[in-house]
Amino acid sequence: MVTLSNDDIKRISLFESMTGALAEDCIVEGDRLAFIVKEGDVGRAIGRNGETIRRVREAFGKRVDVFENAETMEKFIRNLFPGIEIRELKVSDADGAKAVQIAVGPKDRGPAIGRDGERIKLARAILERRYGAKLKLV
Repeated sequence: MVTLSNDDIKRISLFESMTGALAEDCIVEGDRLAFIVKEGDVGRAIGRNGETIRRVREAFGKRVDVFENAETMEKFIRNLFPGIEIRELKVSDADGAKAVQIAVGPKDRGPAIGRDGERIKLARAILERRYGAKLKLV
């Protein structure tokens, strides 16, 4: 179960009022914000031609990412990397510590990591918070 701080609750409230999408979690990673929205609400959060998310970014003054929640951890991980083909996804549970290993193609490796590793850092923070799992990209 994820515990939300007062600041997280305020961010979620503002996000929901601006987008109409139901946010389940808010993660702050450096100068980025990530919202986890209910399945099916990503389109509502982004808006037509990205207008809604653009307003949200201006209101927060930060880079804002929106990810769709999923019923399974595997599907959720795939949602963390939209547009990137995950060729292999392994989840292991050794000594009570969850570990997730994903493999992507050579052309998707750069986008999966992101500029200065921002995308993979954010994905690692989200997985650690929501599932207590460590993420490794191979």
